[in-house]
Amino acid sequence: MIPDVRSGAPTSGFRPDIEGMRGIAVLLVLLYHCTFTVFQGGYVGVDVFFVISGYLITRLLLKEFERGIFSARDFYARRVRRLMPALFVTTGLSIVAGVVILSPRDLQELGVSSVFATLSLSNFHFLTSGGYFETSSKLKPLLHTWSLSVEEQFYLLWPFTLWFIFRIRLLKRALFPLIATALVCSLLLSEYWIGRNPTQAYFLLPFRGFQLLIGALAVGVERRAHSIRPLVANAIFLIGLVVLFAVALLFDEETPFPGFAGAIPAFGGFLMIVAGAHATIAGRILAARLLRWLGRLSYSIYLAHWPIIAYAYYLSFEPFGIEQKWLLFAASIATGTALHYAVEARYRVCGKVHRWRELRGVAFAGSAVLLASAILVRMQGLPQRMELLPEKREFADAMKFQFLRDYRDGVLREGAAKSGKKVLLFGDSMMQNYIPAILSLPEIQSSDVTIVTRGGCVEGWGAANVIHGKIDENCRSLRNEVFHEGAFYDLVIWSQDWMGYTDRLYSERTTGTVRMAGEGIERWRGIILETLTRLAPRAGKIVIIGPPLSIKGVSPVLGRVGPITDIQRIPPTLSNMTEINREERDRFVKELRVISERALVIDPRAIICPQGTCRFHDAQMSYFMDGIHFTAAMTPLLVLHLRHQLESTLDLL
Repeated sequence: MIPDVRSGAPTSGFRPDIEGMRGIAVLLVLLYHCTFTVFQGGYVGVDVFFVISGYLITRLLLKEFERGIFSARDFYARRVRRLMPALFVTTGLSIVAGVVILSPRDLQELGVSSVFATLSLSNFHFLTSGGYFETSSKLKPLLHTWSLSVEEQFYLLWPFTLWFIFRIRLLKRALFPLIATALVCSLLLSEYWIGRNPTQAYFLLPFRGFQLLIGALAVGVERRAHSIRPLVANAIFLIGLVVLFAVALLFDEETPFPGFAGAIPAFGGFLMIVAGAHATIAGRILAARLLRWLGRLSYSIYLAHWPIIAYAYYLSFEPFGIEQKWLLFAASIATGTALHYAVEARYRVCGKVHRWRELRGVAFAGSAVLLASAILVRMQGLPQRMELLPEKREFADAMKFQFLRDYRDGVLREGAAKSGKKVLLFGDSMMQNYIPAILSLPEIQSSDVTIVTRGGCVEGWGAANVIHGKIDENCRSLRNEVFHEGAFYDLVIWSQDWMGYTDRLYSERTTGTVRMAGEGIERWRGIILETLTRLAPRAGKIVIIGPPLSIKGVSPVLGRVGPITDIQRIPPTLSNMTEINREERDRFVKELRVISERALVIDPRAIICPQGTCRFHDAQMSYFMDGIHFTAAMTPLLVLHLRHQLESTLDLL
């Protein structure tokens, strides 16, 4: 029996302070996602949810195991009724909204992510599609379901873990020391894994388990501390509350997380749980009617808030203003309220849990979401929608390179092969920037052209692209294709995002992969020299295109034109485009010329800024899709200026 927060009298176990804690947690997440800068660490609200879930589920399971009434069927029926209906409705409505808002490519990605969310595996999906704090992740309407997947995976494993412990008397007696040991191991593993793979550390249960286990450990402390003096309880509670708000104010997206940093808000939540049932001040703060109401609705608010904000990001041309932030805040709560009363509350456990007819209905809803998701994936994001809006379709088409519609990555053969000359083009998406223009040159058109490119892939000799702690095998295969023995090329052109790959550039050696050390050109020196050495006997002429100009102020909407995108607002935004990191880039080009003395190095500045003035747009159409990638509108300029740069080289063809 747990004492009542206000009176100290026994209760059936309900704790209004826990409900209030949920209210605080969801408020922190909302304020963070609505981009209120004062709460840059508001994402720790999710960690509080983990602690609360670990506490509540462990308390419930121990009670049932001790009474001998645990039923796996009942337990999972309750979990399904509690979590799935609102999740399926949120996912389904996100798909409906996506059909209206998203570009075909992004709608197809939504279909993929909704499959994983429905199966409670979305943390694994988002693990491979970018980190939580990356800009691109803010456009994913179901990104927030990663935390639900972590909890649901915990719910799958934890009952059977406790069942096994209760079967062995020695383990049962050492239950809470075992939990504490597992907690410490998970925490140390999480801190260690941040240095190896921060994305895995953020998204996966083994590295988040310590936060759920901190909640489980609170059950043991609660059982041993039957009575805490109100004065002491108030002090402990306030320490926990201050810790929680301190990290919400002081942490930001650069804080290594979770690891030891993730243990701080979890510890704050632990203190609030342990002391909350005995602290009179907790009754005044957490039992406030508004906070408890938010806590009661917190699951539905959490589900509803992120799709709303993500779609607002998707359609926005600039950062949210203060009025927009509050509007998103209010819309999230209003939509969450509707979701709670219309769906979540209707399926909460009440009376007998074996209302299988309703559970069949939940299963049907999940199947419908999976079917709709599969259709989006199979039909490649329903590009037919754009045919109904020719103006927007034409604008979106004008942004994209024609050859990239059919060819994205890999090996491609082009050219008429009439001249008997051979040309090799290889590199990452920076090379793809130039391919349409290069293929437009008559000398190239008459040659046998081999293209080996892939976005985010370093194709220099010995280079290894390491993602999530593993070598990118597809990239390595393409790299090997470039250096396939026996082929001779009259012209080889190589381009990479030379100033990118700050944390992914490795060298593959017989002893394993080694991260390239140094700054700037020094990180590339060995790869460049070895690449030129390997290609020199097999190439008549080698051309290297230097690092791209980095452009600030490119409208993010350019790359995501959907059915309701306001393309009329794009031209006025083009005047905000400026170059950044100019001196650093120009210094890199100068040093690249020194290293690559046996090759012709072309500076993109000579193409984009031929008279010293850079041209980023033509007042109606941007030449840049984002900070470094071109649009198709750039191709005519590239044809003109690349011919001038390659004039002596083209004579060899």
